[in-house]
Parts: sequence; structure tokens; C-alpha cells
Amino acid sequence: MRDTRLDPLPSELRRRRDQAAEELRTGIVWLDGCPTAVGAEILAALEYLTNMPKRVVGLADKRLGLYNSTTWVSVDRLQGGGTDEERLDALAAVVNAFVWLAENDKEWDDSGYGNFADHEPEYKLDAFVELVNDRLLHARVDWVFEDGRFQERGNFVLHSEVLRPATILLADDPTFRIASDAFQSALTRLSAGETDVALTQAATALQEHFRALGIEGNSVSDQLDKAQRAKIITGGDRGLMKPIIDWVNTDRSERGNAHRHREGDVSKADAWLMMHVVGALMVRLSNREPREILAARDKKKADAAAAAAPDRERAHADRQEVLRSPDPWESVQSRQDTPF
Repeated sequence: MRDTRLDPLPSELRRRRDQAAEELRTGIVWLDGCPTAVGAEILAALEYLTNMPKRVVGLADKRLGLYNSTTWVSVDRLQGGGTDEERLDALAAVVNAFVWLAENDKEWDDSGYGNFADHEPEYKLDAFVELVNDRLLHARVDWVFEDGRFQERGNFVLHSEVLRPATILLADDPTFRIASDAFQSALTRLSAGETDVALTQAATALQEHFRALGIEGNSVSDQLDKAQRAKIITGGDRGLMKPIIDWVNTDRSERGNAHRHREGDVSKADAWLMMHVVGALMVRLSNREPREILAARDKKKADAAAAAAPDRERAHADRQEVLRSPDPWESVQSRQDTPF
């Protein structure tokens, strides 16, 4: 029977729905902190994935340098205390503590107290790390636990050179709204473990990207041929892309959710490969360098901040004027008699 203890609650499903709607409007925004919802989910998972949760949070508190005999600091932060950046530190400390204890904790609990008394320590490491990374991806947090440590997704060549530029490219151009929707959906499905749907949605994003360029067709391979005839790509481009496009079509046809397959046929590695291949193709079709795409987004943010600066300055000046305005009660109360 499937373990349903960590399935999303209705509030989490609503949050995911709202997130999807917002990303349709603004595109995907990668965060540098940990939202409270993610911290709360990871904290709840501790109770199911280890029988020594207090050892985990106690070691995490020591790593944060905030050990307190009366309060679990890491617990407080994961539940919503502090900033998103502080919560990310707390999450990293908890994960690192979990990993270390899973490898080194051999001390049985012989306190004779609680449900876990006289039990050997148990840490379901793989399940915990997978859960953490899934939740971080779904929340679009720009950090991941990989190769035994926390690191920025931007440190990964494929993320910084393919995935992030592709999401920004699609989000910043209304022409690619439908393709952006499909690509964002693929990321969401992948983070939820629906790998077959993620694979199908990624291929759909590429098909819709071609359509946004004015290239219709019954398949991505058909669109590739028409793109050459329309001189959107060169013959050399077609020769380079043809084997890749054929692979996309075949993988989608044989293992996507629209066709029969056995559960587990599509691994996360399969889905990630599809995401990166499709992302790279869309960036290539744009004839723009990844760094150029990222620089354009940074300039857009800087221009928006500059445009908003006069309004912020006026608002600040108005606040200062209010502070300088005389208090009508001050002159009244300065007299010996009362106003009443």
C-alpha cells in the first residue's frame, strides 16, 4: 500500500494552484530563501523519516550556533520564525544533521521514555533527501542538496546555462506564453514525482515554442522540417537538431503519460534529461546566448527599480513631512490648563 502520510494537504494543493497561476502571469522566479510552507513540511517529515527527530534538531541548533536549552531554534525557524534566508540556513543545518546522524548515530535510546524508547536509531536518508529536494524545487528555491552538500542550483552547468535561461526566455516574451505554461507545468509535475507527465509537458513546451515562431505541424519532427523551409533555422541547424528532436518524439510517444506505460518506467533522470534537452533547444532557437538572456532579465529589474525610485523618494519625503508636522496636542498640553 502506498504511504500517504506525507501527501500534500488541501492548503498545500491550493498554494501550488496559486503558484501555478502566478507563474503564468510573471514567469518562474527562483528564490534565494526557504518559504515557511517548505520548512513546515520538512519539519513534519522528520517525525516519519527518523525515530530520533530531537537528535536531528538538537545537532542542527548547535551548527547554527544558537543552541538553547529551552527552545529548539531550528524548529522555530522552520515553523516560520525569522526570515526566509534564516530558514534556509536552518533547513540546511537540519539536512546536514540528518545526513551525519544517518551515517554515525549508533546509540540506542534507552531512556525508557516515549514511543521510541529502547529502539535502534533509524534514519530514512534517501527518502528524506528526495523529499527536501522535491519541496525546494516545487517552491522554486535556487538551492539543492546534491553530492552530500547544499549548493546553489546556479552552480550546476545545466541549471545556469540551460534551465534558468529557458524559463526566463519564455516568461519575458508574451509570444511564448503557452510554451512557458507547459514548461512551468513540467517543472511542477517533476517536483511532485509525476515524471511521465513532466516528460510529456516538456515535449509540449517545445512544440508550442515552434508554434509561437509560426511553425505548425503534427509532431516536433514535422515542425523542424518546416522551420528549415521557412528559413527559421539553417540546414546545418536541422542536421544538428534532427537526432535530438527524433529522440524527444520517441521518448514522448513511448513513455509520456498519454500512452500506456508501467509505473516507474520514467525515472526522474529521464524527466530531467528531457527538461534540459528541450530547454537547450528553445534557447538555441532563440539565437540568444544564455548569459545574454540572464543579463536582459537583470537589466529589466534594474530599469523597473530605477523607474520606481522617484515614487519611493516622494513617499519617503511625505513620511518625513508628516514627522516634521507639529503635533496639535503638543501645543495644547504645553499650557498649564487642560483642554477640557
